Amino acid sequence: MFAPLLRSVYQNLQRRHPGVLFFGDASRREIALTFDDGPHPRDTPQVLDALAKHDVRATFFLIGQSVERHPHLVKRIHQSGHQLALHCYRHLPFPMENASHLKRQLDQSRNAIAHACGIPPETIRHIRPPYGFFDARTLSLLNEWGYRLVLWDNMPMHFIQPASWTIKQILERTAPGSVIVLHDGKGHGAKVAQILDIVLPQLKAKGIEFVTIEQMQSSSPGGGAR
Repeated sequence: MFAPLLRSVYQNLQRRHPGVLFFGDASRREIALTFDDGPHPRDTPQVLDALAKHDVRATFFLIGQSVERHPHLVKRIHQSGHQLALHCYRHLPFPMENASHLKRQLDQSRNAIAHACGIPPETIRHIRPPYGFFDARTLSLLNEWGYRLVLWDNMPMHFIQPASWTIKQILERTAPGSVIVLHDGKGHGAKVAQILDIVLPQLKAKGIEFVTIEQMQSSSPGGGAR
């Protein structure tokens, strides 16, 4: 009962904000697994190892300050076939930032990612704001700057609850088109790797395909309407 109610909530949000990706096309048996708050020298490698073990590609929403500290990890994420995306430069809600300051931070973050991987900065265009907070001004600015805002429809609170709860929530709430959020920073790496080891084979057994946000959006006309 809870999962259909959540889907209804996110369907309403998608209708209210058609330029924001909350989920993909429900007619396609594919989901996007995403990670926030990296890169982290201890946590990110554990998550990458788990993804490689199960041959799953994901999307990493990176913090600019951490990118500058650990460019080798950003390069490893890229070389492992995952999509690189922006989270922020520092973990503050975008509506609290001055517009020109925010743009400088995002450009600095994007350039750091691009430099670490030897790719054009403009290829990094998906962004998830800290805490998912945005307002009309934020959305207008991000659109003006060429970014695509990405949120989610499935974010279990794995950072404050037992792993068993998170596993249950992922398996019960994930549906075709879902965008799942986990975290590869702040000490969560080992726990997240354990969760991935359990849920990835079970989701694959249901015939679910894992895609990046870029792939999901390209196959979802209208930005993911259901």
